[in-house]
This record gives sequence, structure tokens and C-alpha cells, in this order.
Amino acid sequence: MSRTPDQPASLRELSARTRASNLQRMRKERFDVAVIGGGVTGAGVALDASTRGLSVALIEKNDFASGTSSRSSKLIHGGLRYLEQLEFGLVYESLHERTLLSRIAPHLSKPLTFLVPVYSLAARSPLGNNRLKLAAGLWLYDFLAGRSNIGRHRWLSRDATLELAPSLEPSDLRGAFCYYDCLTDDSRLVIEVIKSAAAYGTVVANYASASALSKSEDGLSIIKVEDLIDGGELELSARVIVNATGVWSDQISKLSDSKAMPRLRPSKGIHVVVPSEKLRNNTAVLIPSVGEDRFLFVIPWHGFTVIGTTDSDYTGDLDNPLAQTNEVDRVIKSAAAAFPSARLSVDDVVSTFAGLRPLIAGNERSTKELSRREEIYEDESGLITITGGKLTTWRRMAEKVVDIAVRKLKTTGALKEMRDYHSVTETVELAGGAITGDSHKEALGAASEFDLNVSTVEHLIDTYAGNYRVICEMTGESSGLKRALTESLPNIEAEVPYAARHEMAITVADVLSRRTRVELLSRDHGQACIDRVKSLLHEESKRTINQHLDSPRRAD
Repeated sequence: MSRTPDQPASLRELSARTRASNLQRMRKERFDVAVIGGGVTGAGVALDASTRGLSVALIEKNDFASGTSSRSSKLIHGGLRYLEQLEFGLVYESLHERTLLSRIAPHLSKPLTFLVPVYSLAARSPLGNNRLKLAAGLWLYDFLAGRSNIGRHRWLSRDATLELAPSLEPSDLRGAFCYYDCLTDDSRLVIEVIKSAAAYGTVVANYASASALSKSEDGLSIIKVEDLIDGGELELSARVIVNATGVWSDQISKLSDSKAMPRLRPSKGIHVVVPSEKLRNNTAVLIPSVGEDRFLFVIPWHGFTVIGTTDSDYTGDLDNPLAQTNEVDRVIKSAAAAFPSARLSVDDVVSTFAGLRPLIAGNERSTKELSRREEIYEDESGLITITGGKLTTWRRMAEKVVDIAVRKLKTTGALKEMRDYHSVTETVELAGGAITGDSHKEALGAASEFDLNVSTVEHLIDTYAGNYRVICEMTGESSGLKRALTESLPNIEAEVPYAARHEMAITVADVLSRRTRVELLSRDHGQACIDRVKSLLHEESKRTINQHLDSPRRAD
């Protein structure tokens, strides 16, 4: 029987000061598990291990979620197209994890309706125009979701389809199948998992890069860590090291074994963001990708529309994948063909982003055919590497990795207690728990209490769930913190000190790109508020220093 961990009572500090203290702890302490990588997989491993009672450290060479985990399609889904690849187990697992995330963080797994248009001409239909085949696939999708299914798929008439997606090409449209999956904010998901891991004891640091791996005389694994903010180096000691660095995992494997063979075949996927009023969708829609045998998602997200994704081999700089002009043109051309009355063009693009999938290399001709299932392996030095996988299955992947780590620790005698070390993350709520009851009524009450606009509080609830009141309370420190960060978005200035105090935001980019999504959703990518964000981060740094000077000195 798995134990249920005590939920942390309140939101804890996770700041630049915490980071500095954590690096000192990494220098001095020995850990059961050290995780390299602060994307969703590494964050999940840290959370799973710490909630089992293990001592855990996590380092990330850039910012948390700065790689693939902030550049996804923003979906928590089973993966409808994986049924064609006969990946029934992966689809079942993904749908199960979709349900779990909807329970432990409902604001990060919100039900979303998807339309699969069917035209008389198969080429204009994203999944073909064989209604019987499509119905069978969607029936199987519902079956694999089981009792936790969001809703059964159904057939919509032509008129009903155009009510939900009024800009769709109407000629020869026979109707559409409707099914359900979930929408997320990927970087917010990672940040909340990191915060939960830290609350359960994980010692975390961003901008801390692993530069070498070795073994100590007593058999401990040693990570040489470079502090990329303040300079300097330290050695982090652990009984088990987990390599959860995604597309960088081959590089970390080389640090452990210089003869390690590459295992990955990175695939690049790009997305474009356009104003929601251009396409006027009330649902997500699948559309054909022009000139390719694949489909694109058209997804309503944060008041905008995200269109993607592509899937192509990538051999460039892993740290800086970019959406190329020809790729953006293809996505826009595909959307313009599917929604002709929208008259969509590249001039409508608010932003673009590109991410790299850490796919396991195989004999398939294209990356589209490669499996999205994760692979876990251990080298001769004991380094455990997990790569592949998908955003949706982060929790289950982490559970599998920590199961291996626990077995290793028991084998070596490091875990001598005869107690349960099973995963308990199915019960760990993220972001301070869900808002129960009527969220609009909750927003009305908080707006009155803190003298804020109702729409502002609704945005905070939608983004920060049970922690939203902390930001509301921060607005009492200065009336300026109630101001909007940028005119076109609902974010307010109080979100900046919150990110610095409780989410280890160090740089302006941390705030605008990953703690908020201002960079993606503002046409100027947040340029108008950069100076203000810098000022707020500087004020927060001074506040932290003053608090430190005012605190009682402790004798060593």
C-alpha cells in the first residue's frame, strides 16, 4: 500500500537567495538522487523521488522549461495519430495520465473540443474521408480512455461544424467528427512540478550546468557543476544520477562514457501564433498540412490561436532551434487553405516558436514514423538516462525512472528501512490545489477584497490556481503592482515579484518567456515592459538582501 505524503502547508520561497543556498547545499551534502535536466521529465523525477522520501538535487543548465518543455503543442492528449502506428499501449497510458493531471492540476489540463473535418475530397480531410474508419478509430480512442473519458466522440452536421469553426472552407464539407482532449500551459506545468518538488525537499538550481561526471573513491557519483550566474564550480555527490536532459541526453552520456553511441534523432516542430479573431474557432481543429502527409492542430490558447506542428529531422544548434521562413510559410499556407475566409497571411503572425523532440533513433525513413515512447537505459557507470516520451506522460515516465533508482539504492544498501517506496505522485496536487466551487464567484470576492478587476483575478486563478491569492496579497505592497505589464494582455506587475520569490525567476526572459507567456503573446514580444520587469527584479533583489541583513545572525 502506497503512503500519501503530507501536502506542504503553504507556498515556499524559491528565489535567487534559495538558489544560492541550494548550490551551497549541493557542495556540502550527499544525495540519494541527482537529476540533470529541468524540463518536465527531470522535474517529474525530482518530484517522484522526493515524495518517496529520498534526498534529491536537481540542476538545469538554463532556466527550467527553457527547452522542449515550453515549446510543445500545449496539449495533454492520448495521441490520436498513434493509433495508426498501433501504439495502443502508449495511447492508453497517455489517456490515463490525462485523467490524473486533470485531477491534481485541473487548470493545467482543461477539456477541449477537437474537430476532424470530413470533405468529399480525401485530400482536403486531415485524416481522410472514410467515415467508417474514422469512427472506428475514435471509438477505440474512447474505449481506451475508459470511464474517465471526457466525452464520447460524435458526428456533427455541416452546419453544426461551421457554427464551431465559422471560417472553415464550407464547399464540399460533409461535416466533422468531434472528440475531446485537454489543453495546458506547458512551461507553467513544469514550473509547478519544480515548485512541488522543492516543497517536498528537492534542492533545485537553474543556470547550473553539468560539465563532467566521475566517481569518488567510495563509489559515489560526482557531477562537476558550473554556476552560470555567479561563476565558480562545485562538485555534487549522489548515489544515483539521472540524465533527463531530452535532446541533450547524448551529450551527458558522453560525459559518463566517452565512447557512448548516439541514441537520438532530434525532430523539430514549429508553431505559429495568430490572433484568435482571424480564425474565430471555438474549438481546436485538425487541418491538412499542404504538401505533406500529416495534419496540423489549430488550437485556441490564452486568447490566441496556435497552429502546428511540423516534424522534420534536425541537425542544427540544439540550444537555439528556430522557425525558418519556409516552415512558417507552409503552416500559414495550410491554415489559409483550410480557412479561406480568414484571409490569413504571414503578416498576421504574432510569434513563432520551435522545439526539438528527443526521439529514439530507428530505421524509419521519417521522424513522423518514430515512436514517441520513452526509453530508459543505464550505462556501465550507473548513469540512468531517460529520453523520448511526451509531455502528457511526464508523471508516469518519472515513476518508472525512480522505480529503477530505488532498486539500485536498495541493492547497494543505501535504503535499509523496511518501508514502502512506491510512487505517490497520483495524489500530489500542484499549484496549491484546485479552486473548488464557482471560480467566477471566487474571483468576484477576491476582486472586492483586494481592489482588483474581476478579469485580472480570473486570469490569476486560471494561471496560478490555489496560489492566486499570494499574488493578490502582493498588490498590497505597492499600488503599482496592480498595473498591467502590457496593454494587450491580462498579466499584472505583481506576477514579477511572485516569479522571483516563489518560482526562481532570475532573468527578464525567465519572467516573460516561461513564468508568464508575454513573449509569445505580445506582438512586441514584451519589449515595452522589459525595463519595468528589470526594475521589479532589481527591487526584489534589494528586498532579499535587506531581509538577509535584518535577520538574526546564527552562530556556526
